Amino acid sequence: MVQKKELIRLLIAVSLTIFALMCACKKEVVPEQPVPEIEYAQTASELPPAQDTTASVTPRSSSYPYTWTDAENIPPIVIIVDDFGYGGGELLEEFAALPSEVVFAILPDLVHTKTAVELAKKTGHEVIIHVPMEASGSKISPGEKHLIPGMSAEIVAEMLDDFMEQMPMAIAANNHMGSSATESLDLMKHTISHLDSKGLFFIDSVTTNKSKAYPAAEELGLFITRRDIFLDVPDNTDSTINQKIEGLAKYRGRKEPIIIITHCHNRDKLVALNKFISQINALGIKLVSLRQAYGNQPS
Repeated sequence: MVQKKELIRLLIAVSLTIFALMCACKKEVVPEQPVPEIEYAQTASELPPAQDTTASVTPRSSSYPYTWTDAENIPPIVIIVDDFGYGGGELLEEFAALPSEVVFAILPDLVHTKTAVELAKKTGHEVIIHVPMEASGSKISPGEKHLIPGMSAEIVAEMLDDFMEQMPMAIAANNHMGSSATESLDLMKHTISHLDSKGLFFIDSVTTNKSKAYPAAEELGLFITRRDIFLDVPDNTDSTINQKIEGLAKYRGRKEPIIIITHCHNRDKLVALNKFISQINALGIKLVSLRQAYGNQPS
């Protein structure tokens, strides 16, 4: 009798275990949201400069040593923060608390696009359109609507007009992703030409070394400019920030401003950006807005 009861208990336990395993297998798995894809082109401007042979001196109010401390003849800096539109809340508000010279590059058609546009306007940040463009071999779409090589001038104009309606205060545009799109001379001509007709200019984010943005602008006789440095490459560490500041010395004597791009994906990037701004301020390098750098109508 005892053995029979033990057998029954064992069968019940086994049955419960099998039932629990079946329930676990049926449990729904919620896929993670894709992280915005960033494309980086490793150009000569991204490489650290050769080390100076002069003695390293620590600038006042700085904990980082540099091989130079004289900011004379180093151009002013324009900082563009890409990918606004993905997130809102406290982090967006903290980015908006950055110096007003920092430029907001906002993606269209996202859940927080309107919020980012309104907050940028409220806090005095210039807005540029972060235009989604096709990337080479990407598994993540640049956006529901994005520029693709082979598009006609009419379709490009229609899409850009839609983006402008979402950001009527925008003064320029740069590319989101776009390593494939910016390699198309025709697409770049359509884009740059239409932006110019609306009083905007193009800033090439340089996500490919084969970008045709400058050749297109030269053929059209129109002004554009380009990114010099990605601040958050390869990471947001103090070592990387120090390296980027060290590398500013190679721009000494250049007439054009230094254009730096970073991103708004997380607080680590915000902390790194604040450190960078604090350091260039300590060194006497001027942070300027796009309008301060180029005026209202670049030529």
